[in-house]
Amino acid sequence: MGDAGRFERYEQGQGSLLPAFASDALDASYPAFFIDDVVDSLDLKRFEERYSAAGEHAYSPRLLLKLWLYAATQGVYSGREIARRLRRDLGFRYLAGDGAQPDFRTINRIRVRHREDFVWVLRATVDLTRRSGMAKLGVVAVDGTKLRANTSRHKAMSYGRMRKEEQRLEAEVQETLRRLEDVNKREDDEHGSDGDGGGGLPAELQSRAERLAKIRTLREQLEQERGAKVEDRHQKSFADPEAQMMQASDGALVCAYNAQPAVSEDGLIVATGLTTAVRDTEHLLPMVDAVKENTSEEIGTVLADNGYLTEANLEALAPRKQRGLIAVGRLYGKRKTQGERQFAEVKHAMGFRRFMLRVKAKVRGEWDLVSAAFNLRRLQAMTLAPA
Repeated sequence: MGDAGRFERYEQGQGSLLPAFASDALDASYPAFFIDDVVDSLDLKRFEERYSAAGEHAYSPRLLLKLWLYAATQGVYSGREIARRLRRDLGFRYLAGDGAQPDFRTINRIRVRHREDFVWVLRATVDLTRRSGMAKLGVVAVDGTKLRANTSRHKAMSYGRMRKEEQRLEAEVQETLRRLEDVNKREDDEHGSDGDGGGGLPAELQSRAERLAKIRTLREQLEQERGAKVEDRHQKSFADPEAQMMQASDGALVCAYNAQPAVSEDGLIVATGLTTAVRDTEHLLPMVDAVKENTSEEIGTVLADNGYLTEANLEALAPRKQRGLIAVGRLYGKRKTQGERQFAEVKHAMGFRRFMLRVKAKVRGEWDLVSAAFNLRRLQAMTLAPA
């Protein structure tokens, strides 16, 4: 074609012999190998016990755990996307083994079924890092970040509007019932009573009654949470009633959860917490306790920002002989580096900016899973770094 002397030969229809194993096509430093080795070293009896021996065989929880941990390190948090990657991404195909192709429902189901087990996976990564001489507890930084819930302000309603909608819907339900009663009475007078009470609620009335019940439940939940301090502007989401309206780092008011990590001197997450409270003050002591539970050791110094500063917190640390520093001035710079660095990595490098699951119990498991993936990602990077 006149180009033969200038370019490499190019033929799309030419056959080629691909590697027999996906691993042969990947570099030895590929993160899929690291995830594979770590998960294979874990005793997953607690996972396996959640499956029945009866019925059709399930996909191995070891396989599905590998997929989710690897996916998180690659910024993938959708079961559908993982299912797609199993067909075209060599890292996922390697972890799937001999051509396993679980569908997205199976892939998603593990996050719900094992939501209480992911904190154990996080502890396993902490133990692994500590056995490698990392995750030092001389200074542990505690911080919180607002991560968006799987809902939006468009699916939320303010307390003031709830009360108005309740009144409106209640009036409409009562008016519909009155008209229905009038119709039934006229028919009974004309044709005689059939004794069945009218044959059930019409669809129009049932729809209004169901919406009224949802709004009433949401309003009562908001009143229980806020007490006498509830105001007309306070909002709740229908999609995830446990999420709270919080101010994100960009200043926007969003439905979110307050995700808490405790971070070691070398930037590894040694404990997590998750709350629906906007303020951080009540979480200092639980995070100190969580670090001890995960590591069986005391923290040397707990470092936090002034969002945790209360007289009650300082008084509670004293009898524990726990040294605590509230960050100001130059100390704030150290806390900002140690306490917030992982947020930048989780949100930007790992692409995790919002939860995919709903309600606190499931979201907590998701946060533990992402934190475990963060540790593995960081541990591999530290292992591969030149001495």
